[in-house]
Amino acid sequence: MKIKRISKIDNFGIFKNFDWGQNLSLGNNQTYDFKDINIFYGRNYSGKTSLSKIIRSLEKQGIPAKYDNPNFQIELLDNSIISQNNLYAFTHPIHVYNSDFVKENLKFIHDENANIESFSVTLGGDNQLIIDRIQELKDELGSNEDSTKSGLYLDIQNKDNEVRCANTDHQNKVRDLDKKLSDKATRGSESIKDNHERFGEIRYDKRNLEADISKVLNNNYQQLTRTQIELFESIIQQRELSAPPELLPYTLNFSSLINSTSQILKTVVGGSQKIEELVKDSELNLWVQKGQHLHKDRSSCAFCTNKITEQRQIELRQHFDQETQILQNRIADGIEQINKLLESQSFKISFDINHYYQQHHVLLTELRANLHANIDLQKKSLEQIIKLLEQKNRQPFTELKAEYPIDYSDRIKAILEQISSIRDECIQLNSNLNNQQKEAKIALRLDHVYNFLQLINYNQLTTDIAQAFQVIAPLETALTTLKTRKATILSDIEIKKAKLSSEEEACKRIKDLLNHEFGHPTLSLEPIEVDTTNGKQIKFEIQRIKDTSKTKAHNLSEGECSLISFCYFLAKVQESLNSGEEPIIWIDDPICSLDSNHIFFVYSLINEKICLHGKFSQLFISTHNLDFLKYLKRLNIRVIQNGQNKELQVSKYFISRDENSSKISKMPKYLSEYSTEFNYLFKQIHTCASTNILSDENHSVFYNFSNNARKFIEIYSFFKFPTYFKHDDERLKTFWNDEIYRLFIGRVNNEYSHCAGVLERGMSLMDVPEMHRVAKAIIQKVKEDIHQYDALLESIDISIQNDSLHPSHQSP
Repeated sequence: MKIKRISKIDNFGIFKNFDWGQNLSLGNNQTYDFKDINIFYGRNYSGKTSLSKIIRSLEKQGIPAKYDNPNFQIELLDNSIISQNNLYAFTHPIHVYNSDFVKENLKFIHDENANIESFSVTLGGDNQLIIDRIQELKDELGSNEDSTKSGLYLDIQNKDNEVRCANTDHQNKVRDLDKKLSDKATRGSESIKDNHERFGEIRYDKRNLEADISKVLNNNYQQLTRTQIELFESIIQQRELSAPPELLPYTLNFSSLINSTSQILKTVVGGSQKIEELVKDSELNLWVQKGQHLHKDRSSCAFCTNKITEQRQIELRQHFDQETQILQNRIADGIEQINKLLESQSFKISFDINHYYQQHHVLLTELRANLHANIDLQKKSLEQIIKLLEQKNRQPFTELKAEYPIDYSDRIKAILEQISSIRDECIQLNSNLNNQQKEAKIALRLDHVYNFLQLINYNQLTTDIAQAFQVIAPLETALTTLKTRKATILSDIEIKKAKLSSEEEACKRIKDLLNHEFGHPTLSLEPIEVDTTNGKQIKFEIQRIKDTSKTKAHNLSEGECSLISFCYFLAKVQESLNSGEEPIIWIDDPICSLDSNHIFFVYSLINEKICLHGKFSQLFISTHNLDFLKYLKRLNIRVIQNGQNKELQVSKYFISRDENSSKISKMPKYLSEYSTEFNYLFKQIHTCASTNILSDENHSVFYNFSNNARKFIEIYSFFKFPTYFKHDDERLKTFWNDEIYRLFIGRVNNEYSHCAGVLERGMSLMDVPEMHRVAKAIIQKVKEDIHQYDALLESIDISIQNDSLHPSHQSP
C-alpha cells in the first residue's frame, strides 16, 4: 500500500484550502505525486510538522488533540480516499517520527522536574504503558481463588452456571416428553404395543411413534369421524366369508307386455249381425255370453224356463262368433301370462346381508328395502295391466284407450347392479381382507396418536423444548466469548511481558547507535533492576561516561535529546522493517539542534538502517536544513527487492508559507539539484529585479527582500574578497566601488531588515519600487562576471532566452 498524494487540506494547522491538483499540476491532467522516496524542504514554521501530524493520524487512527474541525483527504495508490472520518480504513503499517512521537515516547525530555529519573521508569513511555496495561488486564481478569473469585473469572463461573442450568432445563423437558412417548409406545395396558390387535404393531416402539407423530402433524392429516372409526373397527373384527349367493335374475320384459296389451285393447270385433243391445251393454254382453255357454245343449232358459227359439240361437251364435272368441282367448292368455309372471322368480328376488361383510350391511339393508319396494310397485303395474285386459274382455266391440302403468324394471336392475357390485367387492375382499384390516389398524393407530398428542399438549411441549434449547446457544456464545477474552488476556499478558524483554533488546540497539564513533560515545542506555508493586523489573536510564565510569546523565542538551529520540525511533522501526511488513516511514526534521557532524550521522543512519535494503513501502523525510537536504540527495536508491535490482523513484517538494497559510509545490531546481542557500538567495533577488508589481504570489519575496539581499551580498562579497576586514562596510565599499550605491543599498538592507530604531518602518507599507531598483543594482553587479551569472541562472532553472535581465536582451 502506498500514498499517492495528499489531495486536499481544507483545514489543518497552517494549511488552508490546499489542493494538490492545482499546486502540483504537470499539465495534461498529470500531477507530481509521491514516489518511493519523498523529500520535503521548508523553513521553520512552514508546515512540515503539520503534514507529519496528518500522516501520523493514520498511524494512531485518530486526530491529534486541539485541532478544530480538521479536514483533509489522502489518496492512496489504489485511488481510495482516507479522510479524518475514516482513518480506521487505513491498515498498512506506518511509523511517523515527529515532535508528537518524542513527547509520547520520551517523556523525560519534556519533564524538567522528573529529569532522567522519569525516563528510567518510563522508557519511551512504552514500558510503563506496558506495565500499566498488564495491570489493567490482570484487574479485568480478576481473582481465580474459589472463595474470592472476581472479575472475568467470576463472570465465567456465573455464565458457566447459567449454561449448565439452561442445559439441565432443556434436558429435563426432553426427558419428560421422551417418557410420555415411551410410555405410550411400549409401556402399560394403554400402550400401542399392548393393543397391537387393534393398532397392528406388535413390535411397536418409540421410534415408530415418532414416525407416526410426523404423519399426524402433517397439514394434510384429517382426524377420523365416529362413523369412520366404527367402520375400521368392523373391518378389523371381520372374519373371511364365502362368496355371497348369486341373485335371482330379473327377466320381466315390461315393454313387450305393454305392446301386446296395447294390440288387444285396440282390437274391435262386430258387424251387422251383432246384437245392438249387447254391444251397448258390456256387462250384459258378458252375462249373455256365459249364459250361452251354459245353454249350449238346452232349448229352454234355465233361469226363466222360457223356450229359447231357434232364431234366438242363431242370433246369439252370430253375435258370439269366432272373431270374438279369438279376442277373448287372447285376453285370457294375456291375463294368465301376467299371473304367471307375478308368481315367477323375478318377483321373488332377495338376499341375506349376513352373507356380506359388516362394512356393507348398512348399504345392503337400504338396497334390499328399495329392491322390495320397487318389485312391489312393479307387481302393481302388472295388476293394472290385468285390469285393462279384463275391461277389454267386457268391451270387445270398442277400442280402449288406456294410460299404461309405470315400468320399474330400470330401477330394479340398477339396484340389482349395485348389489351385484357389492357382492363382487365381497368376493374381492376375501383376497384383500388382510390388507384392508392392516390399513384400518394404521388409520385407527394414527387417530389414537393424534388424540394422544392433544391430550399431552404435544405442540406446547415441543415449543417449550425449542425455547429452552434456544436459550443455551447465546449463553454458550457468551461463555465462549468470556473464555476467549480470558485466553486473549492471558496471551496479551505474556506477549507484553515478552515485549518488556524486547524493549531491553531495543535499548541495546539504541545503545549501539549512540556508541557509534560518529554518534555520541559518551551517552549510554543501561538496564537497571528496580523494585515495583509488581515485583522486580528491568528499567533503563541514560548514563553519561565520565572518567571511564558511568553515571546518570543529567541536563541533556537539545542536540543530545534529538539524537536519543531519533535513535530510539530507528530501534523501534527496525522490527517492522525486518519482519517484512514494508511499512511507510515519515521522518520530520530529525536534526534539530544537531551540529554538522551529527547531521551527517543522522543521514548515515537513515541511509544504512532504512534505505540500504529498501524494505519499506515509502519513505518521507522533511527538513529545514540545507546541509541535511544536500545529504538526502545522496540516499541509496538502488536496492534488491524480490531477487531483482530496482532503482527507487524520488520526488522532491517545497513547502512554503504565506502569512496565514502554507502550500506544497514541486521543489525548484535550485534546491532540487543544487544545495546551497546562495542559489536560493539569488532566486529571491532575481525575482524582485524582474518585476516591480506587488502581488499575492510574490508578496513574501518582497517582504523578505532586505534579509535575503543582505545575506546574498555578504556571501557574494566574502567569496569575492575573502580577506579579513575589521568592518563589513569596508568589504562592501570595495565590492561596490561606488559610495552612493553602497549607502543606498546599505540603507535598504539595514532599515528594512531591522525595525528597531526605525519604529515607523514597522508601521508602514514597504516601498516596492525602491526594492526593485536595489535588486536590479545587485543583479547588475553580478552580471559583471557573465559566466558566473549564466551559471546562477541555470541553477535556478531560468534559461538565458527567458531572462529579461540578461545583457543579450538589453538595448545597447
